[in-house]
Amino acid sequence: MNAIYHIGPAAIAAATALIIAAYAWNRDRTVSIITLAWATSAIIIGQRPMYAGLPGWQRSDWLGFMIFGMLAFAPAILLWLASQRMAGFNAFLARVPTSALVITQAYRFGGIFLIAAYSRDQLPIQLGLVTGILDVTVATTAIMLAGYLRGDDARAPRLVIAWAALAILDFAWAAVLITASFAGIITINPAPVMMGNPPLLIISLFALPLGIFISVYVIARMWRLVGATPLPLRAPTRE
Repeated sequence: MNAIYHIGPAAIAAATALIIAAYAWNRDRTVSIITLAWATSAIIIGQRPMYAGLPGWQRSDWLGFMIFGMLAFAPAILLWLASQRMAGFNAFLARVPTSALVITQAYRFGGIFLIAAYSRDQLPIQLGLVTGILDVTVATTAIMLAGYLRGDDARAPRLVIAWAALAILDFAWAAVLITASFAGIITINPAPVMMGNPPLLIISLFALPLGIFISVYVIARMWRLVGATPLPLRAPTRE
């Protein structure tokens, strides 16, 4: 079990990247290659601790925290910008069924490693147990929802939006907890430093940004499908 805990997150990242790359290979080879390169880089970087380690934050963790935040969230932002500004990537995504996008989140069964970290007293209950259970819930419902949507992606847009919102809420909960703990706003024991150290770091470097992008993209697609329109930036003026 100890070996599974230490190699599990990296194994899930590798398997996810290989599946996505295989799917994209004959559709958009660039997407395939970038996915493999990203996952490989994340696995390599994920072997190096960002923080000093348990039981709490250290003064020297500031640099690691900034690097951690950049590597965890910048890829999601870059993916979103690419989906909006790069015609080739946008066209590739447009051809991917919503059910296929949803099923990618089955990798969030990796939440069992957060639960395992909690059982080892390496993560607090708020992050290890709660977030771990949310991850497993998202993964389980992703499989069910993808099966329900198969063959008719437009059959339940509001349900898909609700699912994707839960997926984002899971990440937001973890991000707020880690940030608030690091800033000293809240005190939790142990501090969630292990989210930035092996073997869990790979989750934040690959699974988190990919999950954020997929969820936001799916919400945007379904939002357009139900015909919702954004609020105006300013009230119309009278002539």
